[in-house]
Amino acid sequence: MSRAGALGAWVLAAISVATADVDPLPRAVVLAGAWVLLARRRLPGRRLRPLGIGLVVAALSAVAINGLLVHTGANVLVSMPAWLPGIGGPITLEAFADGGGVALGLAAAVSAAAALSLVVDPADLVDALPGPLARTGVVLGAALNLVPTVAASARTISEAQRTRGWRPRGARGLADLVVPVLLDTIERSVTLAESMQSRGFGAGRRTSARAVVSRRADLLVGIGALGVIAGLVAGHLSGASGSWDPYPTLTVPSGSPALLVPAVALAVLGWWVTPAPAEASALGTPAPVALGPGAAAVVALGPGAAAPEGLGPGAAAGEAAGEAVGE
Repeated sequence: MSRAGALGAWVLAAISVATADVDPLPRAVVLAGAWVLLARRRLPGRRLRPLGIGLVVAALSAVAINGLLVHTGANVLVSMPAWLPGIGGPITLEAFADGGGVALGLAAAVSAAAALSLVVDPADLVDALPGPLARTGVVLGAALNLVPTVAASARTISEAQRTRGWRPRGARGLADLVVPVLLDTIERSVTLAESMQSRGFGAGRRTSARAVVSRRADLLVGIGALGVIAGLVAGHLSGASGSWDPYPTLTVPSGSPALLVPAVALAVLGWWVTPAPAEASALGTPAPVALGPGAAAVVALGPGAAAPEGLGPGAAAGEAAGEAVGE
């Protein structure tokens, strides 16, 4: 089993545990395991801060919405006037606790799914899928690559705008950033479609840019994750999964072993996920070409510049490189 396949199985198992029950303890363990995995195994250049900020905002929103709109529970914190739409009625501790459980489940599931974009290259995910799902995998890979690509484009365009004296001011300032990012995204999409067409997408069996490496640790992670999924299904069918309900009176989460043990197992398996191969981060970077003495000087002169006499071997190749830079 490849690294991408093992990670895909781990993500599927983590999402299954995070959504199997409202008990916050297994969800918290999955959330912690996912962030340890992201911190240790994320690809070079992938940032965790935007994900963390988004999760905090989403979690606080879930707690606030559930706490203000659900008027059930014995421990009343405050009673809002009945004439207030939506929030009118008792505001209870149980409602906020339930919102916290929902927020933990959301954060755990999203953090686990983020590993498909931050820990593994989308091309590796496509290679890990069976042949009949190759086209679906291409769509999935493009979708997973969309967010980091748009974020990088926005960051680059923002920096370029600021060097020209641009400062964000209201809606018009936002449009100065959004419109170039949108145009750049459309251009990238067109380029991707042309590249796929020129490479014969859909005309035959898909090939891989590099050999798929399978390690023993990846196999153990994949088998362990599939075992966690099987254990969850068996526990659910036998009725041993348990459940936590904060209503009508808030109680301490039970931490059912049927869910807590798989969550801990996933956290341990996440620690065993292997680092990305060194060539994965270098894929797409052109290999340096030894042009010989004098080539760098010709390239520095710009496109079309003739090689000065006496530069020695490699000057002609430098002229060609200068023409390529101009194009």
